[in-house]
Amino acid sequence: MVHTIDIKNEKYLVTKQVVFMSIDNAFQMGTSVNTFATKLKAYRLSVTGPPIIRGRVDFNGGEVLIKKDIMLQFVGNPVTLPKEFEWKEHLKIGPCVYARFRGREENLIFASQKISVYAYENEIELKKESYTVYVEKTNVAVTIDIFIPHED
Repeated sequence: MVHTIDIKNEKYLVTKQVVFMSIDNAFQMGTSVNTFATKLKAYRLSVTGPPIIRGRVDFNGGEVLIKKDIMLQFVGNPVTLPKEFEWKEHLKIGPCVYARFRGREENLIFASQKISVYAYENEIELKKESYTVYVEKTNVAVTIDIFIPHED
């Protein structure tokens, strides 16, 4: 198995017809994605493309809050969605520092760390959010793209 982390700058994450759902328990991510996809099917929407996880850091007084949302792209008429779902017809995130990670999922932290080192060395100020795209998963490895937006 080949372990690689490729870094690029000035990349954009572009999606069409994406719907968001907040995650309360990050440890139940897989279950949450499946539940969310099932809910969308109930509204006659088909999920297309890989799941995307948006992570954000918010500050509430002296408390640090980490928030996560599942983002799924869909095909269908979004007017059938209830108001509880946030959705956007087009979403363009960037510019970003981008990492393509190939390896065992438990080593994904190294991709985020490599982005941080790259940003430090190139004097790039990263924003407090990230987008993780689960591109491919096999029995031995995953391919995951990470986008972290930065200031222009």
